[in-house]
Amino acid sequence: MPPMDNHVQIARKIRSVESVKIQMMQQLTDVFRSIQSGNDRDMAESIGGLVGLAYYLGRQLGLDLATVDVQAQNAWISSLRGQEVDPADIEFVQEYLRSLR
Repeated sequence: MPPMDNHVQIARKIRSVESVKIQMMQQLTDVFRSIQSGNDRDMAESIGGLVGLAYYLGRQLGLDLATVDVQAQNAWISSLRGQEVDPADIEFVQEYLRSLR
């Protein structure tokens, strides 16, 4: 493959990643709006969209999605350090994520 084609592919990948980052911010805004509205369907849809975009971004960055799954099962808990949390809810989410394997 000629060097110019390589540069074009890299530029396209960068644009794609930047676009997904913007879409994720927009989706996060939708999550907050849906929480404010209290509509369960809208909340599930917007959170699902955010999760899907996160997986897509991982793919665009060349990550193994199975590795992302493992991190989803573990790493999210560290985000809650110092917060008041319900241990039963944490255990429920962990069990749910493990069941997806």
